[in-house]
Amino acid sequence: MIYAAMVITWVVGIVGLAPVAFVTTIVDDGICLGFFVWESPTARMAVLVFGIFGDFLIPVTLFVYCYARIVVVMKRQIRVMAAHNVEGLAQLSAAQIQNKRIKWNIIKTMIIVSACRLINFILR
Repeated sequence: MIYAAMVITWVVGIVGLAPVAFVTTIVDDGICLGFFVWESPTARMAVLVFGIFGDFLIPVTLFVYCYARIVVVMKRQIRVMAAHNVEGLAQLSAAQIQNKRIKWNIIKTMIIVSACRLINFILR
């Protein structure tokens, strides 16, 4: 399964960029200038929109969804553990503190990944 995901990632990346490289590349005085000339403003806009969705919005949406699911599953597990906890209030309080710490770490990770993705997209 992992190898299939790796192959699909490479194929989608190559197939997604190959047409743009051939359409927008020119040779000027023996120097190849890639991604330089756009024959059609419509094609340029289509590639820009595809880049925004494919390189930023879809990955960030997946990050947010996955981290939200992690938080939901974690909350459910903590509720089950708290229901079985008969050790007393101190134990429950420690579990609640740990729960908040874990949720905060997940949220921080999601924000850092999304911010890095945004910076990468802007600087490209």
